[in-house]
Amino acid sequence: MRADLHKSLIYLDREYIADRFEVATGQSPDTTITKNQGKKAGAAIPVFSAEVSAQETRSFKVSTLGMLAHTWHALAVEPELDSTKFAPKMISKYGWFSGELTVYQAKSSVHRSGGTNEVLAESEHFQIRQSSTSSLSLITTPEYFLSGLGTLVKLQKTVLKDMSIPVRAFVRVMAAQDHMKQWIAVPLVILERESNG
Repeated sequence: MRADLHKSLIYLDREYIADRFEVATGQSPDTTITKNQGKKAGAAIPVFSAEVSAQETRSFKVSTLGMLAHTWHALAVEPELDSTKFAPKMISKYGWFSGELTVYQAKSSVHRSGGTNEVLAESEHFQIRQSSTSSLSLITTPEYFLSGLGTLVKLQKTVLKDMSIPVRAFVRVMAAQDHMKQWIAVPLVILERESNG
């Protein structure tokens, strides 16, 4: 089971899996809380300031892959998501979503006099495309991709001609859409799957 998971794993949110493992097993990790001050030493801190923050570091005696393997049975039976039931102001939906993992670029531009377009902002994103009317725009963390796969999003401007990886993803879909009417989702686990043809 662990070997099969590792072979198909594309993305793993380590924080989420650690939380799920802790809840499932009741095993509490060794925890260290540290305070960080954002301003330079000696600088005055305003009264209403969030410059001081606390950071939690947890240490488990089992690897993240081991945590995933331990919680896999419960995770695997989570429901499949039906995007036709997504709606504004809904509570977050957790579940599996199958489709093609692709990359796309979003640009914001303004038309200037003289017939030119000025690009104000641009960004690259991953998406899971299920059909022409159903896709998720993903909020990803580069470090959670396995084997450097997160760099694929940056390659679309240069060497990447096409990308369409069949995947099955466990995601959290929120009541938010981008300008292309795609629902915004946070991937928690992304697995490569056999293509349906």
